[in-house]
Amino acid sequence: MSDERAAWKTRVRERYEQLKKLGRPFFPDIIAKDAIAATVLFCVLIALAHFVGVELAGVADPTDTTYNPRPEWYFLFLFQALKFFPGAWEPVAAIILPTLCLVFLFCLPWIDRGPNRHPFDRPILTLLGIGAVAGFVTLTVLGMSSPLLNPVVQQDPTIAAGKQLYDALRCNYCHSINGRGGLLAPDLSTVGARRDGVWLAQHFTDPQQATPGSLMPRMHLLPEEVATLAAYMQSLGGEGPFSAQAPARFAEHCGSCHRLDGQGGDLGPDLSTVHTYRDKAYLLQYLSDPTALNKSATMPGFRDTLSAAELEDLARYLLSTQRQVAQ
Repeated sequence: MSDERAAWKTRVRERYEQLKKLGRPFFPDIIAKDAIAATVLFCVLIALAHFVGVELAGVADPTDTTYNPRPEWYFLFLFQALKFFPGAWEPVAAIILPTLCLVFLFCLPWIDRGPNRHPFDRPILTLLGIGAVAGFVTLTVLGMSSPLLNPVVQQDPTIAAGKQLYDALRCNYCHSINGRGGLLAPDLSTVGARRDGVWLAQHFTDPQQATPGSLMPRMHLLPEEVATLAAYMQSLGGEGPFSAQAPARFAEHCGSCHRLDGQGGDLGPDLSTVHTYRDKAYLLQYLSDPTALNKSATMPGFRDTLSAAELEDLARYLLSTQRQVAQ
């Protein structure tokens, strides 16, 4: 084996010398090719970023139980592999196995030192490589097609766009919502119960005209941006007025289990502050069919008991911050 290796090295060295005599210099020929390839790739990336872009989700909310976390596609295989190692075994898939694979790749030049390069002459490593690629592809496909574990609540697209604009404009540097944000400007947690859409639109168009002496700068927003931002503000603190029948409707259908503003039962969660962690879309779906959002829910649904208008009225009542005043 040593004679064969020595003869192979001699042939490689001789072949290298022959190619070196026939080849071209590294500078500028090879450098020019690399520069052209890098420039083309860079232009492609710029074009993709400009014309296609990357989908960005909203700011992470730890109180949102309907969010379904998914990694980028190139980490989906690891995301899926974690499901085969539940509980205390999770570090095996997350740390130990990837580390062993990296160690194996690092040691591979010393493990496989044979002169043969054809895949059929290296069956063990060839099979290992094919198996690894097949495993990555299989786990990635399974990860992409795995069902969502958390319920999906359909959001109002206008309100969702307004929330994204609120985050993009960094409004939380000055304003706060439910205790999160700055203290330089008014708290917006209940602005929807205090201001209507007309005033909000005027304020976002020209803050000084709507509120003389306001320190808020003029944002020069487009009309559609003003509309979405106003819709999001109106969703904070009640999402609209409720009827005079709403308190009695809550007492009849919900009061025996839930407490609200100090009154009611204790079998279910206290709903006095539900407006700080739930929106109307979630409440409407939960009131209609609780098991659609929580399979272990024991609360009965009101889809067949209350009309859509009554469910809307009840959701507004639960989300309102002006219940005591209204009553």
